[in-house]
Amino acid sequence: MRSCLRLFALLLAAALVLLAPRDSVAAQAGSLTLYWTAPGDDGLNGRATSYDLRFSLAPITPATFANATRVTGVPAPKPAGSPESFTVTGLTVGMSYHFALKAVDEASNWSSLSNVLFTTVGILAVRDPLALSLSAPWPNPARSTARWAYTLPEQGTVVMDAYDAAGRHVASIARMWLPAGQSEISWNLQDELGRGVPPGLYLVRATIGNQVLTRRLVVTR
Repeated sequence: MRSCLRLFALLLAAALVLLAPRDSVAAQAGSLTLYWTAPGDDGLNGRATSYDLRFSLAPITPATFANATRVTGVPAPKPAGSPESFTVTGLTVGMSYHFALKAVDEASNWSSLSNVLFTTVGILAVRDPLALSLSAPWPNPARSTARWAYTLPEQGTVVMDAYDAAGRHVASIARMWLPAGQSEISWNLQDELGRGVPPGLYLVRATIGNQVLTRRLVVTR
C-alpha cells in the first residue's frame, strides 16, 4: 500500500521538518512516496547537483547514514524551493523503515542529514473531507523534539515559525507547499544556527491555508 512521507533538507543547516500523513488512497503495494522541498547550492538559491536517499530497518544517524540502503533512480534536483517527490518501491508491507536524505552541490559540499522519517508500510484508510486543524505540541514540555499534527483540507503552503517569550524569531520550522491531507511537523528545538534553544516558553505560529494558528510550547533541558 502506498503511503506518503515528506522530507525537508538544505545544504545549509536548517530546522528539519517531519511530515507523516495518516491517510492515502490505496495504490501500489510495498511502496512509500516521499515529498520534500528542493534545496539550492547556496542555501535557498541555485540548484543542488544530486540527492542521496537512503533507508534502513535500524535508526539512521549521521554516523550510520552510509550503512543504510541507497535508493536508486532518484531524479536530479529541481531549482531551489521546488516541490520534489519520489516513490520507493520493493518495501515489505508490515515492516517499519527509517528514511533520510542528503543533497550535494557541484563543489561536493554535502548538506546535513535531513530529519529521519520512521514509518510502517501498511494499509491506510481513506476518510471523509478534512477540516483545517493544528494540534497542540507533543510532548509538552519537550526536551529534544516537538511535534504537531495538522490537517490541510486542500493543497497549499504551510509556514511555521518559533518565537521566544519576548517575541524574537527563533527558528523557521517549516516553509513548504503541501497537498491536502493529514500530516505531522516536527521541530528539533534548534535555532537557525543549529544551536539548541534554551529552556523556556515558545510561541509557535503556523500559517496553514488562509489561517494563522498559534500554539504554546515549553522547552526543558
